[in-house]
Amino acid sequence: MGRLNIIFGLFFVCLKLLSIRADDSCDESKCPGPIAYYESLGCLPVRKKPEDCCAYKYNCTEVESRSLDKCYVNNHSYDLGEKLKDEDANPCDIGCTCLMSYTDIAAFNCAIVDCFQGPAKPGCYRKNSPSNCCPGEEVCPENPEDRATCVVDGKAYKDGEYFNDPSDPDKNCICQPGYEGKNVEPFCVTPKHPYCQPDFRHRDDVVNNCAPVYYSSQSPQTSCSVFSRCQNNNDTIITNQDKSSQQDNDVICKFGTLIMHHGDKLNQATDYSSVCVKCVCEVGPVPTCQRLPDDKCDVTNHPPFNSFD
Repeated sequence: MGRLNIIFGLFFVCLKLLSIRADDSCDESKCPGPIAYYESLGCLPVRKKPEDCCAYKYNCTEVESRSLDKCYVNNHSYDLGEKLKDEDANPCDIGCTCLMSYTDIAAFNCAIVDCFQGPAKPGCYRKNSPSNCCPGEEVCPENPEDRATCVVDGKAYKDGEYFNDPSDPDKNCICQPGYEGKNVEPFCVTPKHPYCQPDFRHRDDVVNNCAPVYYSSQSPQTSCSVFSRCQNNNDTIITNQDKSSQQDNDVICKFGTLIMHHGDKLNQATDYSSVCVKCVCEVGPVPTCQRLPDDKCDVTNHPPFNSFD
């Protein structure tokens, strides 16, 4: 009887360890779909089971219900003509005003900021601050050893250099004199709204069900999209023929007026934004679109778009 109790005890210990291992192995950055896009919009993940690591679709109904004649950021609504408040503004959000676009969809219109200052002279560097939009003054220390150093997670950074907070990847951090290992202001600043937020300046793309597109080297799970692919008259759906992946019948992706089901793809090279761009419905309601690597697709090889009807 004692031996049996020991066996059962070991069995439950193993189950506990497996459970802990499963929790530790949940890395959402490895889940399918444009996760960063959904998170920046404020869409909610929907999982088949509460313990599932990855969402199989996202609920964006709150975003879709927003008024077209208002601007939104941080759950705050702005009327037309209203200026962006400091509490909602990131460093480069300068002169932002809620305005109606030519498509009758409100979005923030901000000043164009030119931060170009050229590279620092040899032996010099530029002071930076996560609270400023552009690089600061050029510093040329007489003794290079006088430049402040910050040690973060075992790696050394110099004054003015960016580093990541391992515990909070959303923070913007810059090494500065006086850093003592605490990732707080003025060394680190959390953005007041996501830099990737697609409906801040380009709300037309969101309302018109355009798809965010990523370079082949980017991760749709963690990166900001580089541009959007919007529907044109030549876009068609390539229906998924794999029956085994059609089990998620309630997963749909919207692309313009087209409705894609799980595993469906969009045809390529219908305009410049879709050349060498693979779009597939993975985690609705937005298709995952990514530029193919140059060694797999030649972006110069496409039909003459101006000949399309």
